[in-house]
Amino acid sequence: MSRFAATFVHFLLSLAVFAGLTYLIVIEWFPGFFFAIDGGWEGMRIIAAVDLVLGPVLTLIVYKEGKPGLRFDLTLIGITQAVCLAAGAYVVYSERPIFFVYYDQHFYSSSAGTYTDYGLIPPDPADYGTDTPVAVYVRLPPDPIKEADVRSILFSDAVPLWTYASLYVPLWDHMTAVIEGATPIEDLRSRDEDGAVDAFVAEHGGAVSDYAFIPIHSRYRHAFLGIRKGDRSMVDILEVPPPL
Repeated sequence: MSRFAATFVHFLLSLAVFAGLTYLIVIEWFPGFFFAIDGGWEGMRIIAAVDLVLGPVLTLIVYKEGKPGLRFDLTLIGITQAVCLAAGAYVVYSERPIFFVYYDQHFYSSSAGTYTDYGLIPPDPADYGTDTPVAVYVRLPPDPIKEADVRSILFSDAVPLWTYASLYVPLWDHMTAVIEGATPIEDLRSRDEDGAVDAFVAEHGGAVSDYAFIPIHSRYRHAFLGIRKGDRSMVDILEVPPPL
């Protein structure tokens, strides 16, 4: 087998592995719009560089038919690629969003690192639902005194209130409040310098009044999330700068 044939075979094997990891990243770890806003694409580039470039290039460099120790070299390349790929996949997995939090008329995408950055133990998503990520609503105590106590404690610890998992309840039970707290369309258009609102409606159908637009914040992007009022479904990201 020639050097280029061996490299091509290695590339095909790597491509099969990449296809499996692509499914995990796009469907399981960063579903829907989270792929674009929360690091899914960045994770794909890491995996592609390791899986589709590193291994085949090393094979291209070292392969020579009949070369003494060739089997050992190829085994070492395979082990190196597998270790690097496992490390890259672990990094991408650990950075996946685990909670999608609504608080004070804003959405926040939160990975485990979001909580550890504030000195908190990441809550277990399985305690709140089965989705990926789990959509939750921050429900403040109805008693104003208790609410003030919570706010004062978190303020003194410099912890955002939306990371306080003991206040999490299922988002879907509070979608009416979410829609009612949407950004007024006049304010949205004042931020829209490129006609993104009209393009969004043209793509997804209906009229502007059919949608509620909520600011959304993640590690890689700040924008708006369009929610269809009729069925309360999360439609897509609107590329308009939101208030921070």
